[in-house]
Amino acid sequence: MGHKTVSLSEEAYNALKSIKKEGETFNDLILRLVQKPDQKEILSLAGTWQGSDEEAEKILEIIYENREKTKSSRVIL
Repeated sequence: MGHKTVSLSEEAYNALKSIKKEGETFNDLILRLVQKPDQKEILSLAGTWQGSDEEAEKILEIIYENREKTKSSRVIL
């Protein structure tokens, strides 16, 4: 397989480095970030929630709050 050189700003490099798993190469990290989830895998979870509607609402509230907090720090590749 061939190789390509990609230039990154220091900010982009540090953002990638901060989410890179131990032992993971930058190549593997980028591939992991751009892979689309397997739709069949996601669909297999449909109907498996065992919690209450109130618990689900609280979880969604936390998710939306965290999305708002991290919007400005997202790295778009």
